Amino acid sequence: MEIRVDARNVELPSNAGVRLRARVQRVLARLAAGVTRVHLTLKDVDGPRNGRGKVCMLRAELSGGGQVVVVDRSVRLGRAFVRCLRRSRRIISREIKRRRVRAMVPAW
Repeated sequence: MEIRVDARNVELPSNAGVRLRARVQRVLARLAAGVTRVHLTLKDVDGPRNGRGKVCMLRAELSGGGQVVVVDRSVRLGRAFVRCLRRSRRIISREIKRRRVRAMVPAW
């Protein structure tokens, strides 16, 4: 599973990219066979103003084609990241199960 992290208008510590990739890898490890790429984007849409301007977007490309996109917005970037990661794990798992069931149903 290839994981890419982009930060836009957000200042992250120098080792944050490595830690974020490791966290995504650990959370999605069980689903790694069904996911080919993960693109994580963190951005501050408010700029220097405070508010609900921190956005985390996770786009996962599935191995059988298609993709899952999850977006979360919060005042704190860490909270947006955690919620986005949890929701994406649940949605990706559901999509992989749905594809397995469709593959098992005979076409009449």
